[in-house]
Amino acid sequence: MCKELPSFPKNIAMSQIATHDGIVKLVEPGKIVVEMHVLSACSQCKGHASCSFVDKADKLVEIETPEWEVYAVGDRVIVSVNESLGLVAVLFAYILPAVILVVSVIMLSVLTESEVLAAVIPLLLVVVYFFILYQYRTKLQRRFTFGIERA
Repeated sequence: MCKELPSFPKNIAMSQIATHDGIVKLVEPGKIVVEMHVLSACSQCKGHASCSFVDKADKLVEIETPEWEVYAVGDRVIVSVNESLGLVAVLFAYILPAVILVVSVIMLSVLTESEVLAAVIPLLLVVVYFFILYQYRTKLQRRFTFGIERA
């Protein structure tokens, strides 16, 4: 199933590209929405332990592409992503918020005697973190790109 995909640089090794089969659900100018039924075969991927695709039924993925006109609803496609980008996404979505939470709880527990502050402020920091991620979503979307080709 691994093929050379035109949307990724040629210097990326094939083992670094994760692929999933999908069906086109929506086609709009500049973007395609693909539904993927992800199987447990993701266990080959290095990030499978913390990937939200693992052991889930169906996922919708929005893919920006200038070739949107060649796809139609119902087409079978192969969606691909660089595995290292998946690991970076896991870092942003799970690891960094956990580190912020744990470090701030420990620091506030040492610096203040108020357990309420030591509990509430770390949660607010995580909310602020996700708000900042939300503000940078367009920049992140440009970095986290999916490839698409006909199956």
